[in-house]
Amino acid sequence: MKYRVVDGIQLPFKVSPIVKEHGRSRLEVNIKLKAQFDPTLFALNVIVKIPLPTNTALVTPSVLTGKTKYEPENHQLLWKVKRFPGGAEYSFSAEVELSARIDDKKTWNRPPVSMDFQVPMFTASGLQVRFLKIIEKSNYATVKWVRYITKNGEYQYRV
Repeated sequence: MKYRVVDGIQLPFKVSPIVKEHGRSRLEVNIKLKAQFDPTLFALNVIVKIPLPTNTALVTPSVLTGKTKYEPENHQLLWKVKRFPGGAEYSFSAEVELSARIDDKKTWNRPPVSMDFQVPMFTASGLQVRFLKIIEKSNYATVKWVRYITKNGEYQYRV
């Protein structure tokens, strides 16, 4: 079953990014991520993609939960959390040193922070299956259960 809802959607995460530019040679990145779903649920494979300028020379991340990885080929920093409990709030910070720009005319336009995640048994729209009737003539034994899973589509937060 597929459906689309545009109103009354409860976003599973609240992202609070702060990017401070300290002159032309340094950036400070701080991100708070809060799970806005039931504490009995958890998100799996949460990946936060933080874009960085093309002239990034050195990245020094600091995180208590999860792992970080700098991808210079994509000009982004990845923050990965395997299991993110509902109601939890985690934070991430990084010091970014920039090299001197060759072409000073191009400024960094701060692309959006994006996320990948899965939240089993959570529906952002609130849609619930009350019952499902299967008509089968072969007396096939059915197992009655419903599995919900919320996956991100385009989940971006503009800085």
